[in-house]
Amino acid sequence: MRQRRIPVQYPQLPRPDRPSLEEWIALGRAELEMLGGEESDRVVITHSLGGVLWSHLVRRGYTSGERVLMVAPPSRDRLDGVIAPFAAALGPDFLETTGVTLVGRERDRYRNTPLNWLDGGRAKEVHVLPGDGHINVADGHGPFPPALDWVLTGEWPA
Repeated sequence: MRQRRIPVQYPQLPRPDRPSLEEWIALGRAELEMLGGEESDRVVITHSLGGVLWSHLVRRGYTSGERVLMVAPPSRDRLDGVIAPFAAALGPDFLETTGVTLVGRERDRYRNTPLNWLDGGRAKEVHVLPGDGHINVADGHGPFPPALDWVLTGEWPA
């Protein structure tokens, strides 16, 4: 996106191996403040636990209806151990996905629930990619052209 002169912020979330909900929320708020401008102009892409962070930011009133793509979101039952607070604080609806586009693989070790059941049908669109994996480099994924198309056009490529 930067090659196309599209401004990009890529927050480096602290301690990804031992994340703290409150530390991540503080960083998320700071990143949102740095963006400035109109919320309606924002395009947000989250990955995995970042989608849960986004849900917390929305529910706490720090942000609202931007165009959001959640890539490989986890299911609530996979948030245990050090990341249990990320799920516990959200309540039964878990992810804030109203108007959000979800994309993930058919099977993901961080999601026991089918992607299209994850949010109770509130997502704007759900795109299930065939196969196994978490849509990350460790699972063999690299550049993801459909996500760039979505950023540029607002539409998931057919």
